[in-house]
Amino acid sequence: MSTKQRLENVPYIPEEWETVTCPFCHHAKYSIYERYGNTWQYTHVKCLQCGLIYCNPRPKYDASFVHDAYEYYAEEVFKVVSDPQKYYQLEVAHTQYDDCVAEILLYDTQRSSILDVGSHTGIFLYSALKHYPKATGIDVSSRMAKFVEENLKIKVYLGKFEEVPTDAKFSCINMSHVIEHIPNPKDWLDHSKKLLADGGILVISVPNMFSLTNKIKLFLKRIGLRKGRWEPWRTPDHLFEPTVPSMLRFLDVNGFEVIHYKSYSRKKEVDRSAWGKWMHQKRYWGSNLRFYVRVNQSKS
Repeated sequence: MSTKQRLENVPYIPEEWETVTCPFCHHAKYSIYERYGNTWQYTHVKCLQCGLIYCNPRPKYDASFVHDAYEYYAEEVFKVVSDPQKYYQLEVAHTQYDDCVAEILLYDTQRSSILDVGSHTGIFLYSALKHYPKATGIDVSSRMAKFVEENLKIKVYLGKFEEVPTDAKFSCINMSHVIEHIPNPKDWLDHSKKLLADGGILVISVPNMFSLTNKIKLFLKRIGLRKGRWEPWRTPDHLFEPTVPSMLRFLDVNGFEVIHYKSYSRKKEVDRSAWGKWMHQKRYWGSNLRFYVRVNQSKS
């Protein structure tokens, strides 16, 4: 993540720390999983109830932290955007958002409206607009929201996801690598239920802490062959690091039915090869996870 400290080329030093319980199940007991950071000043712990890996203690998550992380990030992004329409065309050509949207369409049979949480510069929405009659975004960055509204001519809510008005209903809500950045993931699931149309789907993409790469890196670090590079300016912006077991439990406890889930690589998000299907849909070894879920009516 780009931050104020990165742009100013100074180390990140938290103004205040806070001790927390597990963000998924609020269990207080844990074991130490790993130390990390440029001086190993941060700690990942493993919840002894649900198995989630999370940062504890962590820098206090407040308005100042959010502003430094996201508004400054927007400043850096927009330095390289001179022609918005050319930017969208080039970005989509070099990314896999069209493939991601095509996969979503396999599970969103209604295809009436889509909400992208953490819409950033609107690249995902640019692809989604080819298939959805209505697309909406939400972002905490005022500059990001304004950019998308001006160039894609769609509504972008500014602020917290749990404050999105419930008068609009969506056949799909897309959360790609955003939920691990917030301290209250249960609130997001609860609010999703209010925003989803009957039979609508929620798509959640998160990092995979137990990916094959992460397991190898942790093993090498534990035997002293790898330090684990961490730039001094970098913040522990992931408040927790999901795993397949912890995500499945979290979704079930909060009233969601899992339709499909898989791991994937950022280099090839939709892998249709025999090797890819085995690695991502049998072993779940990819660096990221994606869950397609809907409200479990039997638990409503």
